[in-house]
Amino acid sequence: MAPLRRFAAAVLSVLAVGALATDAGAAPEKEWTVSARLLTSGPVPGAPTLPMVVDTGQDRPAGGVFLPTDKIPFNYNFTFQSSLASRSFWPSSDSKACVSLRGTGGSDPTYFGKEVRIEMWDAYGTDTKIGPTVRYSLNGNAYGYCWSGTYPYHEHYFRLLKDWGPGITVWGSGWVSPT
Repeated sequence: MAPLRRFAAAVLSVLAVGALATDAGAAPEKEWTVSARLLTSGPVPGAPTLPMVVDTGQDRPAGGVFLPTDKIPFNYNFTFQSSLASRSFWPSSDSKACVSLRGTGGSDPTYFGKEVRIEMWDAYGTDTKIGPTVRYSLNGNAYGYCWSGTYPYHEHYFRLLKDWGPGITVWGSGWVSPT
């Protein structure tokens, strides 16, 4: 019986080491992305239009690029080539922040029909990404997505990104609302 136990323990040890080696060499999990939905609404009437800031890629609090914070709703305009961060804001009390975007132009006609991505970030302490990365089409229509699970007592920001046509500038407008 003892030799059988030693043999079983040796086999299990080899299997465990093999499993660890497989996990260590495994490809990273694919990023969770979703598509924004087509909207029929437009900018929030009477809401202020807030500036966007150049995204330096550094942690925002340490980089000192935060502008004063605002509550939602607000409207915004954007122009960027690779990434752009929103002004920081406080989500609604029900832990929801909806970002809508309408891509209306580009410096090269190949922009039309391509997508930009938006990530939502909790800016409290060390930046933490919230929820999926959302794809927004640049075809002149308005698209929106609502992140739930934001923290009502934390500052947040969203980041617009594109990884195609590094020299192509895209522009448009959008709005942020609690629903």
